[in-house]
Amino acid sequence: MIHRPLQQLAVAKDAAMGILLAYIGGWLPEMVPDRKLLNDKTAIVTGANTGIGYAIALRIADMGAAVYLACRNEEKAKNARESILKTYPNAKVHVLVLDNASLVSVKAFAKDWNYGPIDLFFHNAGIGQTADGQDFTEDGFEYVYQSNFLASFLLTHLLESQLSPEARVVFTSSAASYHGVIRDTFALSKTQNVVETYFHARDDSHKYSNSKLMQAAFARALQEYFDLDPENKRLAFSFEPGLVKTNIAEGFCKTFLQDPYSWIVAKTIPYFGLDISQGAVTGVHLATSSRDEVVHNKGRYFDRMKVRMHYVDLYSKEKLDNLWTRWSADAEISWT
Repeated sequence: MIHRPLQQLAVAKDAAMGILLAYIGGWLPEMVPDRKLLNDKTAIVTGANTGIGYAIALRIADMGAAVYLACRNEEKAKNARESILKTYPNAKVHVLVLDNASLVSVKAFAKDWNYGPIDLFFHNAGIGQTADGQDFTEDGFEYVYQSNFLASFLLTHLLESQLSPEARVVFTSSAASYHGVIRDTFALSKTQNVVETYFHARDDSHKYSNSKLMQAAFARALQEYFDLDPENKRLAFSFEPGLVKTNIAEGFCKTFLQDPYSWIVAKTIPYFGLDISQGAVTGVHLATSSRDEVVHNKGRYFDRMKVRMHYVDLYSKEKLDNLWTRWSADAEISWT
């Protein structure tokens, strides 16, 4: 048995490695995932009109899957679809509207889903930070928390019955998740119009980090939930795409004093960042690979196609259960 101090050291090592690889990823050899034929598969990719989501959709479409671009802006999603079809004229690509900042939209998306079993479910939609004064959604939740995490939690629950027996659920997390902190003191009941320290954020500048930490925690918790069924073959994962040249950095703090880490990220991405195609590789790998290093590490966090230790690996069952309780309360669902 590995003692906890050694586990913490292993996490710290992988955290440092993950952050380093994120910065130098653009200089490293290209990653190449196994090519799979997905002609009989159906995939949902949220936030697929641009960036990593678009790159995931492009790769999955090339493999033959029927891909549903679930996006807030229908016009931009249609443009993304046309772009994919120009590259792969025979691709099966469809557009659906989904706005994570509105739980009404999330519920409508789930209610209207009638396109068959979901084999690949990519939770990719998200934001960096909000504009000044845009603290809460129309539902009363901290904006980044709902957009990056709570909406995905609710949508996964609502579409659980639509998941195929061997479905894979993949969350686009971030190395920034290592900077997040969730303490055991968070409320277990629904909490609105409040930014709860050490739940929504370590401080005002780490909302993004905590939302990405929740994705990694949920991937682990969701896998444990799936595995309550001894016959389960569904898999959940979270992954770090690297510092990718996307527009999400535009939402980060604009001054060094506000948030040194985010400022450095925003300024260095143009020089060190990965092409979006490379940012999608690990997510596609997790969704399609049958390799032992993937299927035997279900529920885990990956970076550059390799499993990494994460702080969520040290979370107790009680902490994961309490997080599940809080998320369910915020989403107003009973999920047991």
